[in-house]
Amino acid sequence: MPAQPESSNRVSAVALYLLTHPWEVFVERWNWKAALLSALFRGVAFALPMTRLVGDDAVHSLCIEIGFRLAAGGFWGSLLQAFRGAQPAWLASLSVAIALPAAAHGLEFAALSAGRATHVKTAMIVSVAISVGSLVVNLGLMRRGLLVTGAGGHSLGADLRRIPRALAGMFRGTSRDL
Repeated sequence: MPAQPESSNRVSAVALYLLTHPWEVFVERWNWKAALLSALFRGVAFALPMTRLVGDDAVHSLCIEIGFRLAAGGFWGSLLQAFRGAQPAWLASLSVAIALPAAAHGLEFAALSAGRATHVKTAMIVSVAISVGSLVVNLGLMRRGLLVTGAGGHSLGADLRRIPRALAGMFRGTSRDL
């Protein structure tokens, strides 16, 4: 099995690696931390606009969204983890902030539509609004060694304890090292 690109690799090398080793990146390195947190946060964000709905329609739509986010969140977390060391960092950030949401929201729309969820437009607006910012923040956290699974990863509890300090450093523009 070929080694994953080193942290000094260019964005193009990481992208090529993803295309030539999808099973390794998306299945063997499926990021359960990203899956869990994505389902939790997206479920809450999805449920808030649905509070005016009661009954089976709202619950059905919420279940579809959470199920989708559990599955897709781990795949997307693996993708972010692969790009966390790619250079130049600005291009890696731009790539995951545009390409990833475009792919994810196309699949999300298909899942919601196929499941006959109600208020798909509202769900998509909320989801797109969250995506770009959360992907860039998650990439920044992964560059700091947080939310990483497999080699070099820590427990979810340890990551959650370090996130506030890492976020403060990201928004102040201080060192990536914690």
